[in-house]
Amino acid sequence: MESLLSEPSQWVKLLIPPVFAEMNAWNLLVDAFLLVFCLYVLFRKPQTQTEKPLTEKEIEEVINNWKPLPLIMNRTPLMELDDNSPVIESSTTTHVVVNGKEVLHMSRNNFLGMVNNKRVEDATIKTLRKYGTGTCGPRGFNGTIDTHLQLETRIRDFLKVHDCCIYSYGFATVSSSIPAFASRGDILVVDKGVNYSLLTGVKLSRSDVEWFEHNDMEDLERVLKKIQKDDQKSKKKLTRRYIIVEGLYLNYGDVTPLDQIVKLKEKYCYRLMLDDSFGLGVLGKTGRGTCEHFGIDPKQVDMLTGTLEGSTSSVGGFCCGEKNVVYHQRLNSSGYVYSCSLPPLLASASIEAINILDEDSSLPSQLQKNTSTFVKSFSSPHLKITSASNSPLVHLRLAKPSNDRYADEKLLQQVVDLSLENGVLLTRSKYVHNNEKFLPPPSIRIAISAAHTKKDLSLVTEAIQKAVSQVFA
Repeated sequence: MESLLSEPSQWVKLLIPPVFAEMNAWNLLVDAFLLVFCLYVLFRKPQTQTEKPLTEKEIEEVINNWKPLPLIMNRTPLMELDDNSPVIESSTTTHVVVNGKEVLHMSRNNFLGMVNNKRVEDATIKTLRKYGTGTCGPRGFNGTIDTHLQLETRIRDFLKVHDCCIYSYGFATVSSSIPAFASRGDILVVDKGVNYSLLTGVKLSRSDVEWFEHNDMEDLERVLKKIQKDDQKSKKKLTRRYIIVEGLYLNYGDVTPLDQIVKLKEKYCYRLMLDDSFGLGVLGKTGRGTCEHFGIDPKQVDMLTGTLEGSTSSVGGFCCGEKNVVYHQRLNSSGYVYSCSLPPLLASASIEAINILDEDSSLPSQLQKNTSTFVKSFSSPHLKITSASNSPLVHLRLAKPSNDRYADEKLLQQVVDLSLENGVLLTRSKYVHNNEKFLPPPSIRIAISAAHTKKDLSLVTEAIQKAVSQVFA
C-alpha cells in the first residue's frame, strides 16, 4: 500500500487493462476518437431541414412556368405520309369504291375471294337473325355460343390437330398465347422477320430472347449451339425453350423452311410455335397451310396459331395443339379470358369459308396461278419483287434504295397515289417504327386473290408501271 501511495503511476497500471497498457498514447487517442464518432453516428438525432414555405407569388410563378411532357412524340414527316389514307365507300369481291370511283382492290388479304361470297353472306345473315350482333361476355363466363364450339371443331378437323380454341381478334391470338406459355427465365429463339403481333407476345412474356437472322437455318443452329454451350458452362436449371417462326412471313412474303426447323427443334429438344396466319388457305395442295406444304404432320408443331382475317375474310384467330395446351389457354391466356367472345355471325362466316375451301381444293391452286401470272408479268428498272414466287403477299421494294428511309417511303407513296388515279388501290407496308425490333425495308405490299382475273392482274401491272414512270421520270 505504501508503494502504491509513493508511486501513483502504479494506480494507472492497475486500472488500465493489460491490452491497452501495451499500446502507446497515439493508438489510444485514435481508438478513443473512433469510439466517440461511432457513438455519435448511432445516437444522433436526424436534423430536419426546415425550408421556407413558398409565397403565393412564387407558387404562381412555378405553375405558370411548368410545362408538362407531351403524351405522344411529335409527328414526323413519315407519319404525315398517311394523312390522306383512302376511305372505302362500298365493296365487292375484288373492287371497292373510293371517292366515288370504282377501283381494283389489291391491298387486302382476301386470298380466296371470300369477301361478298354468296354462301358466306347467307350463313352470316342466318346466324345474325338467330343470335344478334354480339355476345357481351367472355367465353369463360357467359359468352360461349354453340357456333364457337362448331368453329373450333371445324378448324380442328380441317387442320387435323388434337384440339383448337378461337380468339376474338387475330392480333390478340399470338400476343396472348406466347406469354401464356413462356415467362421469365424461359428461352425464346425468334426469327428477326416476325411481324408485330409475335413481337408483342415475345415482349409480354419477359423471357430471355435470342434472335436469329431471317430464314437463315445456319444462324438458327448457331444460336441453338451457343445456348447449349452456355448451359453446359453455367449448369442452370432447365427451363422451357421455344423456337418461334411464321409460316408465310407478312413482312417479307417468303416461306419458312419448316422441314429444317422441325429437325432442329427435335435435335436440340425445343418446342415449336408456328404462326400460320398467312399460310392457311394459301400454302399446300388443299390450302391447309405450311405444314401441308412441307409434308409435316401438324401434330409435330407444339403450338399452331393463325388468324381468320385472311383466307376466311372474317375476324378472330385460333390456336391449335394438344388438349392440355388448349385447355391451359382457356384459363391463362389474357386475350381469351378477358375479351368478349367472337360475334357468332363472324364465327359462322369462318365456318362456311372453311367448308368452301374443303369442298373446292382448286382455290389454292388458282391463287398460285394468279400469283405466278403477276410475278412473271411485272418488270420495272426501279422496283423489284423480293417476296417468294409462290407468295400472294407480294413485296415491291426499291431496286436502288437510299440511306434516307423517309425519302424512300415518299417515293413509294407517290407510286401508290398515282396507281389509285390509274384505278388500282395499293398500300405501303406500315410498321410501328418506334416499337419494331428489326424494321423491314420500305415496300409496297400487294395481296393477290384467287378471285382476280387475268384482266385485273394486267391492269395492276400497267397501273404500277405507269406510276413508276411518272415518279422516276
